[in-house]
Amino acid sequence: MSTIYSERMLSLWKAELGPHADRLGIPRAIFERHDIEYPLEKYYRLLESASADIPNIGMRIGMAMRPGDLGALGHAMAASANLDRALSLLAKYLYVFAHNNKVRLDVGQERAIIFYQLNDGFVDLHRQDMDLSTCFLASTVRNLSGHGIDPVLVELEHSRPAYAGELEAHFRCKLRFGASYNRLHYRKQVLDFPCTSADPGLCEALTFYLDARLRLRDEEEPLAGRVYHLVAAALRDGATDIACVGSMLGMSRRTLQRRLAAEGLVFSDMVCDVRRGIADEYMLRSDYSLTDIALVLGYSDLSAFSRAYRRWTGYSPQEVRKRRAVPVR
Repeated sequence: MSTIYSERMLSLWKAELGPHADRLGIPRAIFERHDIEYPLEKYYRLLESASADIPNIGMRIGMAMRPGDLGALGHAMAASANLDRALSLLAKYLYVFAHNNKVRLDVGQERAIIFYQLNDGFVDLHRQDMDLSTCFLASTVRNLSGHGIDPVLVELEHSRPAYAGELEAHFRCKLRFGASYNRLHYRKQVLDFPCTSADPGLCEALTFYLDARLRLRDEEEPLAGRVYHLVAAALRDGATDIACVGSMLGMSRRTLQRRLAAEGLVFSDMVCDVRRGIADEYMLRSDYSLTDIALVLGYSDLSAFSRAYRRWTGYSPQEVRKRRAVPVR
């Protein structure tokens, strides 16, 4: 069962959310304690129920949140040297905090894209969480850097809401509703901004703690899902060697290889699956250059990506782009 930890995310919203939590059988301790674990479905239903009274409740919570509201993960982000490191930690460790809620940092030649996805069957309950999470991400970039950094574009999967003007005021950029994915686009240089509360020693200690929590959390998840997640998070750094991923899972190369084989899986094929899936996300739109896509996937240049893409599909990315790319509105 997919779950989320309470931490301090909803601590300021007891008055607004409390009655809805009561109706859903969610203990009010989620507003006061950081260690309550409850089903993600109930978290989604809590926000959706509250939206009947406050239509933009997700947006308001996300705008008010600070990194520390995610517990150890948020504190590790705040202690990071720069935004690049902070967002990379979020991508790797988010599901220590919430199962099935995924962040990925995709970096091309000129842009950095924070990708947010929910991998579960509760599609009709996602709107408020999308607003909460994307507003929190935009606020986090500003809060950690100490600068009024704005995205250049935000894509949201849901349709345009009545409070779209308030979302536009928060993001301070063009919004694209009804998109295929939730993505915040930034100029690549933003990643180099130092975090104002950087503390290398604290970041190292918290990362060590998160590694241990990740392995414990992993025991609740199928091995394939864990491997796919870690490969996606490590693509940009090139850490897609089975030994690297095995180390992150607390097992040797041979042990990981053996366990995957028992499930009929081959690590190199899984890496290809992740790369191809991400490539397809970006190939659909004409505003992502093929060189950008190659860099996002961890290839050193376009030719390496082109060879791999031809192996996967039988076509070059240039040929597929001509047939499939969707013009930007």
